[in-house]
Amino acid sequence: MRFSKIEILLNILFWVFFTWLFVFNNTTMDVVSFEIIDGKKQKVLERNYVKLYTFMTLQVLSILFIYIELYFIHRLKKPKAVRNFILKSIFLFFVTFTIQTITVFLFYTYYNRLDELKDANSFNAYAIMNIFYIAVAICYGFTKKWIQHEREKQQLELVKNQAELNLLRQQLQPHFLFNTMNNLMAMVNQSDNPKLAQSIDKLSGLLRYVVYDTQQYQKVTIAREIEFIRNFAELHLLRFEEDEIDFKLNVTGDHDSQTLEPGIFLCYVENAFKHGVQPEEKAFIHINIDISKENFIHFEIENSIQKNPLQREEGGFGVKANKERLDLIYPDQYSLTTEIQYSLTTKESETYKVQLKIMSK
Repeated sequence: MRFSKIEILLNILFWVFFTWLFVFNNTTMDVVSFEIIDGKKQKVLERNYVKLYTFMTLQVLSILFIYIELYFIHRLKKPKAVRNFILKSIFLFFVTFTIQTITVFLFYTYYNRLDELKDANSFNAYAIMNIFYIAVAICYGFTKKWIQHEREKQQLELVKNQAELNLLRQQLQPHFLFNTMNNLMAMVNQSDNPKLAQSIDKLSGLLRYVVYDTQQYQKVTIAREIEFIRNFAELHLLRFEEDEIDFKLNVTGDHDSQTLEPGIFLCYVENAFKHGVQPEEKAFIHINIDISKENFIHFEIENSIQKNPLQREEGGFGVKANKERLDLIYPDQYSLTTEIQYSLTTKESETYKVQLKIMSK
């Protein structure tokens, strides 16, 4: 939970004003006598320092109560969590109220002023102060939460608009591109160059999915995304001998009903082929996708790492951009972990694993 400089200043002014109002104003003054001045009866007031110390302590407890309550509101992410928030707030209120009551009793006992607790005005002041602060905390917290939510929506809209603009720029007349690829397919002798013909066909299918299919819907079924990953992998595998790369793609669960953001796994598969394989070297890429639980997607990819450091490149941009995309589309609904395993003998990195878990709606 962050506060801007203006918010911090306003918070300080708020507490200064209401500390003066509740603590240093007439709230902690007692009427000790009356005087006749100019024919009028006037009250003679005297500061009650027991009340002053008590209200100061209660004010500190109230400040702690408000910011803990604001933290609970800030952590409120889903509608289902409202019940937990209410229970926590009630528990916090009773804990604070109990501590305040004990504090009042201890102060008045220490100063031998227990008889003053019979004054209903003091309890009314305590009650008004607590109710007021609770109302302020709830109003302020949910207003701040709403403003933050609106800003995130605007940011997401800007990112989506920019992504759509970038995609339009990248398409470069896809009709012309597809027609050119079809012409190349017609020119290729499939019996003499089966791999080339297969590569062009796979690439055409991948481009059609990226350019057309993913634009019709905001989300796609996991089945279509798995097919896309499989075609993408098969296109890369054409560069290698059949026994060079141990590629496995295992899927558990019903992948026809659940949906997700298109291309959300692609950068990890790209990285696996970019950094995990090289010609004339044994390598592996294992992908596991578990969707057996409803509204839960578990993606895991593990691959070998190139032994030749000269061929390694920094490939963090795509992963970083994908994480920002996850933050915007699945805020607080995913976990992403990476792990590098090292050889016990050479101490060199041997395998790289990525696990992505998404709570889909």
